[in-house]
Amino acid sequence: MPSDPPDGSDLDLTPTMADRLALDPVADGAIAGDAFVSRHPCARGHVFGGLIIGQALRAAQLTVSSDRPVHAIHASFLVGGRSGEHLRHAVERTRDGGSFATRRVVVTQSVGPVLVMTADFHVDEPGLEYELPAATDVPRPDELPTGRYATRWIDSRDVPVDDASHARRAWFHPTTPVPDDPMLHLQTLAYLSDHGPTRAARQPHAALDADANRMSVSLDHSVWFHRPVDVNQWLLSELVPVATGRGRGLSIGTIRTVDGTLVATVAQEVLLRTR
Repeated sequence: MPSDPPDGSDLDLTPTMADRLALDPVADGAIAGDAFVSRHPCARGHVFGGLIIGQALRAAQLTVSSDRPVHAIHASFLVGGRSGEHLRHAVERTRDGGSFATRRVVVTQSVGPVLVMTADFHVDEPGLEYELPAATDVPRPDELPTGRYATRWIDSRDVPVDDASHARRAWFHPTTPVPDDPMLHLQTLAYLSDHGPTRAARQPHAALDADANRMSVSLDHSVWFHRPVDVNQWLLSELVPVATGRGRGLSIGTIRTVDGTLVATVAQEVLLRTR
């Protein structure tokens, strides 16, 4: 159950996003090639949920043909990841249809399962297109200071919060360019998508600003990928709280390119308790 993403102060020395998401095959899968382990152990301190999601998606994609990019993921966080340990990914080939495929990934450490994810893949095909229009009054990233989610892997710029809608916006792109691999770009987008949903869910509640006043961690996380993306350009995340109550909160959001093109939709439910 991850909470907010890391601030870059941990001891993870992997230099690039590609290094962070790198996996190696292991020999204990039910079918050869269906089990993977992270190339690098998790850093000391907080284990970012986006790292677990991004690696799980990479493991799933490695069992699907390259002509089927991911179109949706649905993940449940079970327990917090443990620092200093590798992440192990067991992939179930749930379905291979004529144009769609589904994979189920269980991510484990010594504590047991830490995340379960279903990933759906689709052969790219033409279709009718529509998307909600983008906001037109968002400051550009070069007009903004470095944001709270900046790390050694990700440059981030915070947009001032919209007090009326509680919308939280931030710009992101990797500090080192991601290699020219469309699937790796989608996996990096999955990683980026976990920056901010927990904070967005608690945004309407000023009393929860202080860590001592709250318990807020991710419960489940979904992403719908609408089109290919170049994550090396600036991407704008916008997250809006939908509802809180009964110890939970829900935020939904979008990820767009600089020109406003919608590349992904994100939803996350969080545990939200006052202390």
